[in-house]
Parts: sequence; structure tokens; C-alpha cells
Amino acid sequence: MRSLIFFFFIYFFSAFLFLTNKNFNVAQNHIFLIKDGESFSIIKNRLDDLKITIPFLIDFYFYTSGADKSLRKGEYLIDKGSDLFSFSMNLAKGKIYYRSFYIPEGSILTQFLSDKEQNSFCIYKGLEECELEGMFHPNTYYFELGENINELLNEAFNTQLLIATEQFEKIKENNIVKDVYDLITIASILEKESCPNERSLISGIIYNRLEKGMKLQIDSTVIYGIENFNGNLTKNDLRKSTPFNSYTNYGLPPKPISTPSKSSLIAAANPTRSEYLYFVSKGKCAHQFSKSYSEHVEAIKKYQLN
Repeated sequence: MRSLIFFFFIYFFSAFLFLTNKNFNVAQNHIFLIKDGESFSIIKNRLDDLKITIPFLIDFYFYTSGADKSLRKGEYLIDKGSDLFSFSMNLAKGKIYYRSFYIPEGSILTQFLSDKEQNSFCIYKGLEECELEGMFHPNTYYFELGENINELLNEAFNTQLLIATEQFEKIKENNIVKDVYDLITIASILEKESCPNERSLISGIIYNRLEKGMKLQIDSTVIYGIENFNGNLTKNDLRKSTPFNSYTNYGLPPKPISTPSKSSLIAAANPTRSEYLYFVSKGKCAHQFSKSYSEHVEAIKKYQLN
């Protein structure tokens, strides 16, 4: 008798493992939506339409544990490389699929938000002036279906403002950076012009030039002011009169020119003091720094014209 019981136990246990650990027979990942108020039986029928059958033992678990009565609405990922057991446990535990929203470092606002989304956020936030460039912290944010994207953006906005405000406290007594917005603007330039290893040094050059009343003469500010920039910055571009052309205008551009990272915000508030006034690229993440215009001209000849 014991041998017979043991045999049936092994048989059913093996069948359970076989049925629940099979990979899904789907060609690609699929998002399965559970609607509010849907019963477990309806969900099983809809899974049957996808040729996914819930075996008796998993069915039994849902009914005896009460998981069939507490199913969480939302999206669930049917991963083509996963198995039925894993998917069933995600259903039972309410582990829904979260969508991602990516704000890249150095990006401009229109690369991740439409005009309609920008206006919607400004209304949500109660902002009288809808100027959002540089005001969102770059990161990957996760949200579930039906969640208001403005809540996600509010998190990114508040995080960026908090970091910038903390950094501004370190330099608020200076005469160059008047407010947090100025700091974000400097950080946005650093994000476009440098890698983390040189940001504080280039930040110091920006401060030096502003203190001496010199034009910044930074290419990335010019590029921001060119509509549909084709990737080729010309001498004519440097002469064009736009609010963002730091070859023709003094001081900082009127607003940030990119989405600065935390490291750029820190560098903007922690400039490395030096006698340098000029810098020119000599390769990825590397610049030649000069104290005089004549040195700068020689650096251009060496690293840009040869």
C-alpha cells in the first residue's frame, strides 16, 4: 500500500513539475491585462485563448489559498522564456508588469515629452511659466497602466529641484549664480560639453569667463538655438543672432540647454579654480586647457585642424 501511495505521489508530483515548468509556447513576450472585477474563471478562459492552460494543481492552489478572490488588476508579463508556474505565482502575488519611462542625461525636453505632455504637467503643477528644460532628473522611472504620468514627472521634477537647491546652498553668496535656475543652466552646459572627469574644471572656466565679463563662446549653446540642427556647426551659425548664441551674447543663455545629471549639478556648484579661460576638445572626454587666447589658437591648430 505504501508503495502504491508513493508511486502516485511521484506520478502527480512529476506531472505537476512537467505542466508548470514548461516554457510558454509564445513567439514573443505578451502583456496580459486583468481588468477590475474579472473573476479567475474568466481569466483562465482568456488564457485558454492564448493556448495557456492552468493545470488542476495550480487551479486548486488558487481556490484553496483564496488567491482567486484577491487578484490584482493590471498588466502581467507573459515572458516567452518563462514558465507557467512563475507566471501563476506572479498572478497570485499581484506582481504586475511595470512600464518604464526613460529620461536620458543630456537630452532635451522634446526628446521625451510632447508639447501636450509639457502643458499638461504645467497645469498639474500649477506653473505659470511652462519652462521645463533641464527641470527633470534623468533616470528610468517605472509606472503601472492607468497611472497618471504627471505623478511620475512630478517625482523627476522634485528630485531635480532638490538636488539643485542643495548644491546652490554651497554657492549662494557668489555674484555669478543668482539662483537655482542659473545653476541648472550652467549644469546643462557642462552636461553637453564634458564628461564627469573634467566637469569641475570646465565649470571653473565658465565662472572665470563670467567674472571677467567675457562671452562664454560655447558651441553647445549655439546648437541649442538652431532649429533642426543637422550636426554640422558652421561659422555662419556662430554669427547668427539667437538668444542662445554665446558667441554673440554675454552671460548665461536664458534657460538650460539640456537635462543635466546629478554630477553636472554638483560640478556647477563646485568649480575648480584655475587661471584657464579656454578649452578645446582633443578627443572623447578630454580637452586641452589654455590660459591665453594665443595658447588656445595653438591648441585648435593642434587638435582640431590637423
